[in-house]
Amino acid sequence: MPDLKKMASWTGRTQTGLRRFYTPQGRLWIEQNEARDSPWARLAAKGHDIAWEFEGPKLGYTGRLMIDGVIMTKAQAYEKYLWH
Repeated sequence: MPDLKKMASWTGRTQTGLRRFYTPQGRLWIEQNEARDSPWARLAAKGHDIAWEFEGPKLGYTGRLMIDGVIMTKAQAYEKYLWH
């Protein structure tokens, strides 16, 4: 059974092959693409599970992400992973 906080359990895929997860409330989580040029992609390439939350398909980013099963704001993630 897929579990939001365990990305390895996600069975859904985007058209580009990234893992995705829909919550019962209709929120969409999409894993970070390691091939991108960003601090988040570099962090994912180092082995961290990173996903971004959207209000739904074709809807906006909520401002939250999940790193290694912990949901946080982007500001919290910057402080914990990028500004240390």
